[in-house]
Amino acid sequence: MSKPETKKIGRLEALDYLRGFFILVIIVDHLWRWPNIFQAVSGRGELWVSAAEGFVAISGLLVGYVRGRKSDGKPLAPVAKKLIGRGIMLYVWMLITTLALVAASWLLTFKGDMAYIPYQVGDWGTVITSMLRMDYVHTLTHFLYLYAIFLVLSPLAIFALRRGMWWLVGVASLVTWGVGVHIQIEWIQWQIIFFIPAVIGYYLENIVLFFRNTSSKVRLAVGGPIVAVTIATILASALTILPNEPGMYVEQIFTKDPVVSLWRVIMSFIWITGLYILFSLAIPFLKKWFGWLLQTLGERSLTAYIVHIIPLTICQILFAETNNFFFNSLLAAGCVLATWGILKIPYINKIIPR
Repeated sequence: MSKPETKKIGRLEALDYLRGFFILVIIVDHLWRWPNIFQAVSGRGELWVSAAEGFVAISGLLVGYVRGRKSDGKPLAPVAKKLIGRGIMLYVWMLITTLALVAASWLLTFKGDMAYIPYQVGDWGTVITSMLRMDYVHTLTHFLYLYAIFLVLSPLAIFALRRGMWWLVGVASLVTWGVGVHIQIEWIQWQIIFFIPAVIGYYLENIVLFFRNTSSKVRLAVGGPIVAVTIATILASALTILPNEPGMYVEQIFTKDPVVSLWRVIMSFIWITGLYILFSLAIPFLKKWFGWLLQTLGERSLTAYIVHIIPLTICQILFAETNNFFFNSLLAAGCVLATWGILKIPYINKIIPR
């Protein structure tokens, strides 16, 4: 694959809406109040692929596109500085949010369940040391440490992509994933879900323009099977897992802990591609009815991911767990809307990264 030509494709709104959808699902799943009306869509975070993979993959895609392809004419040094600086910033926010959540768990009384803290209450020395080494990150902001590492490593991928060595990035990512599976280190496994999309992001303009210039029959022949497989496997996954009690189903093939299986990686790419096609087709409908929510969450996804811990923590303090479908649905909707409301606070992004 040769170096991409300089062409413009405009803003891909479907990516914003899809990322906003993934954030919505993450909020509902992190609340962990079942049953509720959203679980048929979110899959309780237990399906063969979760919103977490989608969030990581789109982040990698945009790094490849924005910091890779669109910055092609700039020297690599300032691009690398920006990526590494942002990675360090997210590392700091990982520390801040984890400290805040651990403090809340130890100092406050919760009526609902918060994520388990694997340390003795008050053992701040161990907690801080583990956080600094990234051995421990709170579940609710777990993505921050992954994203921080991937951003710091991204300049190496961009360096190779600028020289047309997309294959090297792909092979290195696959081999590194294999090493991660062997030694069971999480971020080394998850990097494949970030860096393969980063390669695609670098060539995204070429890919999009190629399909825009083909006939509708060709687009249907390529996209149709992907969408069909996506829908079929999502339904199969839901019918297999959702009849079980929350958290009780043990996945054998599409595993993610302690090993992110290759089957899960492949299924992640299929689902994300299929969902992107569906969201692209549904943009007029989504804009009319859900644009106010999904676009805001998608364009400020990182801010939303960080601040969603506020309404979630408040809910766990105030409301006991219940099996009431309507109450749980109302609580989940409230957390989503509260997160959206925080994003609307003037100058919020002067404090919290976007």
